[in-house]
Amino acid sequence: MNRINRNYLFYVLLVISVVQFSSTCAAFASTKGIDSLKSTLTQVLAKKLDFDKQKRHHIAQLQKELRLNYASLNSRYEGYQKLYTAYKSFIHDSAYIYCKKASECAYLLKDDNKINYARLNLGFVLVSSGMFKEGIDTLHSVKSQYLDQKQQFEYYFFLARSNFDLADFDKIPYYHDLYTRQGLGYCDTIIHKFSPNSYEHLSASGLKLLRSKQYEQAIKTYKQLLSSKVSYQDSAINFSCLSWLYFSVNKPDEGLRYLIRSAIIDNVHSTKESLALVNLAKYLYRNGNTRESFVYIHSAIEDNSFYGAKQRKVEISNILPIIERDMVSDIERQKRSLLIYASTITVLIILVIYFAYITSKHLKKLRIADQLIIDQNKDLNIANTNLLKINNSLDIANQSLTSTNRKLDEANLIKEEYIGHFFNVNADYIEKLDRLKRVLGKIVTLQQFDELQVVINRLDTNLERENFYRTFDEVFLNLFPNFVQEFNLLFDDEHKTQLGPGQLLNNELRIFALIRLGIDENETIAKILNYSVNTIYTYKTKVKNRSLVPNEAFKERIMTIRTIVNELPLNQ
Repeated sequence: MNRINRNYLFYVLLVISVVQFSSTCAAFASTKGIDSLKSTLTQVLAKKLDFDKQKRHHIAQLQKELRLNYASLNSRYEGYQKLYTAYKSFIHDSAYIYCKKASECAYLLKDDNKINYARLNLGFVLVSSGMFKEGIDTLHSVKSQYLDQKQQFEYYFFLARSNFDLADFDKIPYYHDLYTRQGLGYCDTIIHKFSPNSYEHLSASGLKLLRSKQYEQAIKTYKQLLSSKVSYQDSAINFSCLSWLYFSVNKPDEGLRYLIRSAIIDNVHSTKESLALVNLAKYLYRNGNTRESFVYIHSAIEDNSFYGAKQRKVEISNILPIIERDMVSDIERQKRSLLIYASTITVLIILVIYFAYITSKHLKKLRIADQLIIDQNKDLNIANTNLLKINNSLDIANQSLTSTNRKLDEANLIKEEYIGHFFNVNADYIEKLDRLKRVLGKIVTLQQFDELQVVINRLDTNLERENFYRTFDEVFLNLFPNFVQEFNLLFDDEHKTQLGPGQLLNNELRIFALIRLGIDENETIAKILNYSVNTIYTYKTKVKNRSLVPNEAFKERIMTIRTIVNELPLNQ
């Protein structure tokens, strides 16, 4: 801990104090309180990389301790457990690995408590990653009689949450009701095992009341839980539950405050396995705040990609296109407003110049009536000079408007092509998912589980990616039909790109095609083309080095390659 920057540690403690204070302070009942919480969340998100770095530093310390105490089986087991705890809401794959290692140590120790607790943790990892069947089967293999009282609470509480999550995931009424009943049964088990007013009893009671739609009683129970000393994970979960309850009883301001607090705690502690930011983005979008929802949903996407939960990716994918569509619409409206404003200002300037000129001319005529003949030639020269200046100004303005119109036409064409293509691709994937759902439903109904491997073998992601590349190439070349030819003009004959039969674009061309569309971040290009960032950087550097133009001017030359719209005269 002596290596941690003191200012950074002070900032973390300050943020946590703000969140804890806001949970009991009535002053946050106003809109100003919500704005203050949003401001805190914005600061936290801006420092997300610092929080992640702090988390990795903590994990590195735990790994160092593990290496120092590796000789002792008991110490090794404890070390694996600490690393699992650090990773379980941070990186799914690492949590799974250390959970398995802890399980192996437990078997070597022949300790029934450690063996069954390791199974419990493995069940948590599997369910959190979206593997409900495997996770619940693993939880059912736990022998609860070997667990201590605290571990038994974790066991039954997580069984309840797993069944509730599965009920929410499965939209078929019969199975939804079945899993809900099972979850309520596990809540009852905790309620009977633990004394009233204990944290365990209150947690199970609150969850049961929430799932039973007894919202007012559930709010009272969760309010009691807030006075208990709990971990930051439990605080974030309790805040999230309270948020959902307040939204359900039509108290959106209270619900929004608790939801923001939950998101703050998650991000301060680098909790990647969370829905707080997703739910916050959904709420803000439904209430017309597209810009903030856009920021939060993309932060949630980063967290999900980092952690690797499958069901979270599906949930985010349902709302992301809608938010992005509205964001594009807002930008288009702003562009139109700016164009109207610029046109109005231009017209006013021209009118001012015109009336100023006319007024000046008449004043001169009145003042120098006696010298009209003598000064006539001078006045004509002045007028001619002014007209030339005005004509030059108009030429510059016309050139600017022409360039702006071309860019707008190009942007509209790209938008129309790719939005249409986006909806077609989404429609195809939704249809494929629907077919897969029906096949899987049939397999589950008939219990023909051997057919699952057949279904999996039919899913060819490489073919899907090739189709994606092919479709991207066709849409892009439809917009920029001369892209390959103009790209080759930047190289000598020896280094020109030669495409094979039937090949529309190759990897290098796709990278610079994305750059021409305005996507120039290496990380974004790497994700789209399924390459590493280093590979993208290498491709770009290699291409620039063999071109005829300087490296710093290469991107600018790529951006001058014209679309179909820009190939036509503007008046068409």
